[in-house]
Amino acid sequence: MPKRGVLQFFLLIAAVLAALYYFGIANPITNHLRYGLDLKGGVSATYQAVPTPGAPVNQTAMSRAMSIMRFRIDSLGVVEPLIEQVGSNRLSISLPGIKDPEQALRYLGQAAILQIKSPTGHVLLTGGELSNAKAEIAGGQYVVGLTFNGKGTASFRQATTKYLHQKLPIYLDGKLLEAPTVNSVIPNGQAQLTGGFSTLKQAQRMALLLQSGALPVTLKVLTVQTVSPTLGKAAVHASAVAAAIAIVLIVAVMIVWYRLSGIVADLALAIYLLLILGALWALHATVTVPGLAGLILSVGMAVDANVIIFARIREEMIKGKTAAAAVRQGFRHAIRAILDSHVTTFVSSLILFFLGTGDVKGFALTLMIGTAISLFTAVTVTGVVIRWIAEAGWTRWRTIFVG
Repeated sequence: MPKRGVLQFFLLIAAVLAALYYFGIANPITNHLRYGLDLKGGVSATYQAVPTPGAPVNQTAMSRAMSIMRFRIDSLGVVEPLIEQVGSNRLSISLPGIKDPEQALRYLGQAAILQIKSPTGHVLLTGGELSNAKAEIAGGQYVVGLTFNGKGTASFRQATTKYLHQKLPIYLDGKLLEAPTVNSVIPNGQAQLTGGFSTLKQAQRMALLLQSGALPVTLKVLTVQTVSPTLGKAAVHASAVAAAIAIVLIVAVMIVWYRLSGIVADLALAIYLLLILGALWALHATVTVPGLAGLILSVGMAVDANVIIFARIREEMIKGKTAAAAVRQGFRHAIRAILDSHVTTFVSSLILFFLGTGDVKGFALTLMIGTAISLFTAVTVTGVVIRWIAEAGWTRWRTIFVG
């Protein structure tokens, strides 16, 4: 039995060291996590919906505006954007990794109201009658191919018949894009928008803009916060250095103060860190500065859990109990206090997650995950390994067990 406990203890150490090497050096798991704009750089903006004649601000309009914004953001290729409705008439948007924030915000907030008018200014067709829009190359230039739906096709055929050899101005958001001359009747509901696009990307942006449809309300930018990628990288580097220093100090203090028990605590802490990073990766969670705060707080709880266990064991030894009995009694008494503190923290985090928004949710999520994993490692890792040590007979040397 003693040999079995010793073997299990050293096998666990070997497994933890191998995992730390692979996920920390060979293939760092931190490279696979998603980071928010405060760490990665990007832009955050708040839009307010402004009512206009014929376009009131209501929940239907706000839901439609969010859907259109989400479509446009997806076309930008943004990873893990955050789009939320704040109150009854505002939208909060966070775009991590955006290289040109000003252009992105102009693109997102553009009303995209397409109108084809008669030479006298009467509206003949609108973007609502489009069925498709795509970027193309025609005649050596970049264009946007427009395809109208059934109603639009009929209207376009009538317009090109009535205004043959005349100009049909095309407007976007009230601004004249071009005024092509109708050279022949167009019966198939297809047209081309030249627009003077200098690159294919510009034509693609216009096509996606028209394809997403016109915003049902006017959106006005209230606040804009831009974080440069350089500042984000500096924050990540500073956080990594601080975390490394803190972990080294924790490991050293636990070994000096609690001897062999400290090594057990450090093993539990290493497993805890691997599990929580793995959980963040598996859940595709976005790591932000508030999220890191929640992570650090949960690390403190994980260390505290081990401190409580070893303090209880030491108290039982002072009472004169044998080492094995002290381990059993101390762990049983400690787990009650640990369970109480972890459950209350988890419930508080749960409330914050469901009632909070934005950064508060990030803090609550990491604290929730960290609290659950901290309780798991305290019960399984620390509890089980201490029993292995007791089986190995090492607890009889009190000075090397708890100092």
